[in-house]
Amino acid sequence: MTHKMTNSRFRLLLMLGALTALVPLTIDMYLPAFPALTEDLNTTNSLTQISLTASLLGIAFGQLIIGSMSDIYGRKRPLVLAISLFVIASFLCAIAPNIWVFIACRFIQGFTGAAGIVLSRSMIRDLYSGPDMTKMFSLLILVMGLAPILAPVIGGQVLTFTSWRGIFAILAIAGVLVTLMTVFKVQETLPKERRSAGGLKNTVNVFVALLKQKSFIGFALIQGFVAAALFSYISGSSFILQDIFNLSAQTYGIVFGVNALGFITLSQITGRLVDYVKEERLLVAGFVIALSGGITLLLASINGENFWSVMLGLFLVISSVGVLNPTSLSLAMEKQENNAGSAAAFLGLFQFIFGGVAAPLVGFLGTTTVLPLALIIIACQMSALLSYILLVRRKGEALGS
Repeated sequence: MTHKMTNSRFRLLLMLGALTALVPLTIDMYLPAFPALTEDLNTTNSLTQISLTASLLGIAFGQLIIGSMSDIYGRKRPLVLAISLFVIASFLCAIAPNIWVFIACRFIQGFTGAAGIVLSRSMIRDLYSGPDMTKMFSLLILVMGLAPILAPVIGGQVLTFTSWRGIFAILAIAGVLVTLMTVFKVQETLPKERRSAGGLKNTVNVFVALLKQKSFIGFALIQGFVAAALFSYISGSSFILQDIFNLSAQTYGIVFGVNALGFITLSQITGRLVDYVKEERLLVAGFVIALSGGITLLLASINGENFWSVMLGLFLVISSVGVLNPTSLSLAMEKQENNAGSAAAFLGLFQFIFGGVAAPLVGFLGTTTVLPLALIIIACQMSALLSYILLVRRKGEALGS
């Protein structure tokens, strides 16, 4: 019986991992093509980065709408519809004639692809709670973690035989495969008796109730600021590493993958430790790792921009997300059994709104040095820590106790 349950959980993780992977593939796969895309569409670095912002905003609002719909209609029907539209949006990105059409299509692509991430989280909450839920979120990161490792590498290799447009054709094909998997393999996890009564008024009431939960907002802000640091790195790293340190698109993909591997490794360590260490203590440990990386990156940017010092700082910053993300997500979702879709959407809204705002900042502040990226990352990390201290940590409690 245990073996059968283990196999069932493994199959669930693979399916949810495939759904969730659409988001990092959508975000990361075209990063090595930023310089080529900028030249081909006769645009600027900042507008190219805004195409990333558009997808992040689409992901944010897509989670909000689709997550709320799933609490009313169940998980599967909104998922099938959204992923089908994702395929169309990806194809339109591939044939976009200019940067403005491309930006619009990227928003639609992000909006529809968001179904994968918000409904995967909701389905885990439908089925699990407590430490088991944290373990499932950590394992989901392991399954989906191959996407951010492989996406820039695949993107870099695709660019050796086709243009950036071929990357979006591949995303469309991936969407077709995920749609077929959803139709034939994914089971409904939200029974009718647990669904919301429906209607706009009920949805608004749910979000108002979430806004009144001080600790939930604290965790949402932590998720948002952590995402802002992450997406400032994602947006700026291709220009910085290829222009300042003269890395090729292929080498950049490998460096990006190494950082993603650190993120996955710490997420799995977190999943193993959750049986022995309180989740809030693990969250504080994540802050320590994050700030160590941020400070290292800042010092490297001030003292000559040594390549290996910059790489160490970035590695620690990105790896810390593997601790901060699953712990804050699990703690935020723990008391949201009846509103899992809306709660997951709310958290996603913070993540991708904050990430969308941060993404073009590196381009606006300059990509000729590492300093703008370092300053943005440090500011985000300090803001996340303050959110924990002011909204989450109980008064009179020692940090991390």
